[in-house]
Amino acid sequence: MDLTSFVVAELDVIKRLKLLEEKRGEEEGARREKRREKALRGAAGDFADRVLEQNRQMIVKYPDMFIDERASFEMRKLFGALDVFDKEHWPHLDRVLRKLFPSSYANPRLALEPRLYSLCSGAAHQPPGLSRYQSLLMRFPQSQKEIEWEEKRLVLEGAFLLHQVSDVIAQIEGMAIEEEDRPGVEKTAEYVHILLADFRLKDLKPSKQGA
Repeated sequence: MDLTSFVVAELDVIKRLKLLEEKRGEEEGARREKRREKALRGAAGDFADRVLEQNRQMIVKYPDMFIDERASFEMRKLFGALDVFDKEHWPHLDRVLRKLFPSSYANPRLALEPRLYSLCSGAAHQPPGLSRYQSLLMRFPQSQKEIEWEEKRLVLEGAFLLHQVSDVIAQIEGMAIEEEDRPGVEKTAEYVHILLADFRLKDLKPSKQGA
């Protein structure tokens, strides 16, 4: 092999080695990126799990309402909490509103009653608003998409009701509430405020037109 051929061959070997090193570098970079993405997904997943667990811990103190054995934890707790409002807080607030607004036409109760009837059981065994959710849970085969959609709708309705109650209490705070009634109103306001915080519903407010 003459010198020229030798040099050409060496240059070719060097070129191939350089390409091989570049390829190995790219592959190693791709592997590092995949490891980084996997670590980020793992961290994001762990964070999401922690958030979900924290949310569960915020509402575990509320009583369960039996809806169906397949009902979600959040639905059971939300309607259990609304049931407490209906039985322990609404009767007092209702009485105060009747005193402050003798005329049924101007009574803010009128805006509250449709959602109260739908979401709170009252004398009924269960709230009427749960009927579609229960039907979806009992359907075979189940549509998880429809179930999740109905759960979101019920959460919104619950949030809207609580915000409406909070607005009504704010409306009457400056009015001539009898002194014996004030502690009950304040207790109801506090309960509603805590519910909105625990169930993370503070930002889910009804529009003024749709309230």
